Amino acid sequence: MRGPLLLALGAACIAAPLMAGEKPAAPAPIPAAAPTPNATPTPAPDSIALNELSRRMTVPVSVADRGPYPFIVDTGAERSVLSHELAASLNLDAGPRARLFDFTGPSTVDTVRVPSLTLGKLSTAGLDAPALAQANLGAPGMLGIDALQGHKVVIDFNRKRMNLVPAKRHVDGEIVIRSGTRTGQLIVTNAVFEGRQIAVVIDTGSSLSVGNGAMRRLMKREPRLLGPILVRSVTGRTFAADYVSVPVVKIGGVMFHDFAMSFADVPPFEHFGLKDRPALILGMNSLRLFSKVELDFLNREIGFTLQRGPIDFMSACRDISSCSVLTGSARNP
Repeated sequence: MRGPLLLALGAACIAAPLMAGEKPAAPAPIPAAAPTPNATPTPAPDSIALNELSRRMTVPVSVADRGPYPFIVDTGAERSVLSHELAASLNLDAGPRARLFDFTGPSTVDTVRVPSLTLGKLSTAGLDAPALAQANLGAPGMLGIDALQGHKVVIDFNRKRMNLVPAKRHVDGEIVIRSGTRTGQLIVTNAVFEGRQIAVVIDTGSSLSVGNGAMRRLMKREPRLLGPILVRSVTGRTFAADYVSVPVVKIGGVMFHDFAMSFADVPPFEHFGLKDRPALILGMNSLRLFSKVELDFLNREIGFTLQRGPIDFMSACRDISSCSVLTGSARNP
């Protein structure tokens, strides 16, 4: 089947370490988000409470005026995605088959016709969304950049809130980085590893950070092995990788020490035109070590605000997380 490839980069670590012959259990179904009790003050429509699933952030999204349901925010995905289970419960009509590109490569998937997706004040109508198994998505749906274009996403990890506003003013933050874009994703080029420039793709849908083979070949010595892991993509396919620690990664004015990540030549690097160029997909295990991250899809800017005081390593290093120390200048020149 010919046609454009739709990118969905959500990925979760499902086994660490991976034991020989061991098969991971599928996650339990995730219910719709419960309505906010009347006694609790309702936040402003563009200020959305964040919850956590598999160390990724979810927000309440209404589908066809039903819900809300917890959707993973995925800035690496070109299209929003619904689970088969949610689509069936809402009796959504089937759409045309489509080609989807994830961490394990292309595949042909079903789509459903979505009358509307609503998050706070933001509403997107008339979508043909890929439909995938909820056990592989890790949630009833994923909110992609098709619903976020023209907006600024402000993720406040300390307050566990996300603000979604039209991108008119430039981002705030102690470290502000201009980014390029390819098919809508934010790609930072002001990053350094082992004295060489690398490209960094910001992906809030992935639970871990992944570097390509070109990045690994820059290393002057072997990284410290933390253990083997098994990673499942949104289509249910898996790949095995080593989870390692590298000495330093610098992104803008921020130094990540003892940076925890995996190396794998996964197909999205080729999709981004980064197959032979040192590159890193920066996942939530690294992003959550900041107190706040601002993603501006209109002005192509990213703002980072550093944590105040000591980092909570017991929380930051839980599961497959990046056990890092952050340092940075007041603002990236």
